[in-house]
Amino acid sequence: MNKIGFASTLKLFSIIFIFILFFSSGISAQQVAGNPPAESRWVFGGDFGLGFSSYGSNILISPQVGYKLTPAWEAGVRLTYNYYSYKDRLVKFSSNNYGGGLYTSYVIFKGLFVHLENELLSYQRAIITQGSVVDKERIAVHSVFIGGGYRQYFSSNSYASIMILYNLNETLNSPYENPMFRVGFGFGL
Repeated sequence: MNKIGFASTLKLFSIIFIFILFFSSGISAQQVAGNPPAESRWVFGGDFGLGFSSYGSNILISPQVGYKLTPAWEAGVRLTYNYYSYKDRLVKFSSNNYGGGLYTSYVIFKGLFVHLENELLSYQRAIITQGSVVDKERIAVHSVFIGGGYRQYFSSNSYASIMILYNLNETLNSPYENPMFRVGFGFGL
């Protein structure tokens, strides 16, 4: 992703984050005093990521199911779908990638959390010869993400989050570029 695309993506995520904070303060003010609801240990949700530049786009959708081991510690499984496209004067390429993995996150202080994730992705890469795509091949790409973020709670069982992650196993075959931004949500049942 070029610098202009990264700046645009960062600006988009900043606007979304400010909207989440503004929206959630209104919800918090409307909560009725009384006994807190019984909290479920199961958490459902997921996140999405967007990246756009003059050379292409990267769209990520990841539903997840987690279990609260403690009130601050959550672990679970994720499914991942990733659409990736690239184009320049000579090469035009797009791929649909899918996979899943395990994650864990731990709230360290009032919504601030750390996150660790291990993902295996079936990735379709382009084989380029003399400036044009001649074939596609599907390979397995292993990624290890580490990072953190902030969760804004709407109630004891629901939240919106924004996080920044780094792929410790970034290679030429990885569809992700460091750093990676995600916006997500979660709710308990």
